[in-house]
Amino acid sequence: MNDPLTPPLGLCIGPSPGRGRGVFATRAFARGELVEVAPVLVLPAAQQDRLDQTVLDSYVFGWGDSIAIAFGYGSLYNHSWTPNLEYRKRLAQACIEFVAITDIVLGAEFFTNYTASNPHRSDLWAHLL
Repeated sequence: MNDPLTPPLGLCIGPSPGRGRGVFATRAFARGELVEVAPVLVLPAAQQDRLDQTVLDSYVFGWGDSIAIAFGYGSLYNHSWTPNLEYRKRLAQACIEFVAITDIVLGAEFFTNYTASNPHRSDLWAHLL
């Protein structure tokens, strides 16, 4: 098990052209491999209106009747219409698993498609890949 202060094995943050920063592979990942398990902080639905007024609104996940913020690198994967990751919400365990859906080479940026589970945000991401 990793030290809680150590980032997930094989991941690093770096500049992502046109997107600010992104998450990159420091080793190769095989299709189907677990990339990260990100714990989440679940926020009461009643607090969503306040969050909508902050930059954090772009980093939340729908979570049952509420919303959640993913820790680790979970909220930092950039969106793409051709992702190499998928995410699986584990509500009972309060975490999100990020799994490679293609082989990912050393140095590649990780991308996921957020509109699949957040269709109301499709306009937000329309200008991306």
